[in-house]
Amino acid sequence: MPLRTCAGCGGKFAKASLVRFTVFGEVSGRIVGIDPGSGDKDRSGGRGAYICPNPVCFGKAMKKNALTRRLRAAAVSPGLKQDFEHFLRLRNNHDKKESL
Repeated sequence: MPLRTCAGCGGKFAKASLVRFTVFGEVSGRIVGIDPGSGDKDRSGGRGAYICPNPVCFGKAMKKNALTRRLRAAAVSPGLKQDFEHFLRLRNNHDKKESL
């Protein structure tokens, strides 16, 4: 099971348990966003950064600019925090349905 480091807390976790971020756009305007295939085989290729599915870790990563630095990006997408929270809600709902 591959391990990845959380950009927020620095802990090492199973890759499938983390949320993957990647860059979108051209070289001059690279923007960080959530990989829509995060945790699946359908993930985007290329450089990625990972964060625990925890709003505290997301806040830590944003505070220290870890995503833009690790992904060599110009900025994060507007509304990335809301996208992250929405992604977590969808993921939690999916996990609940699978456990039934």
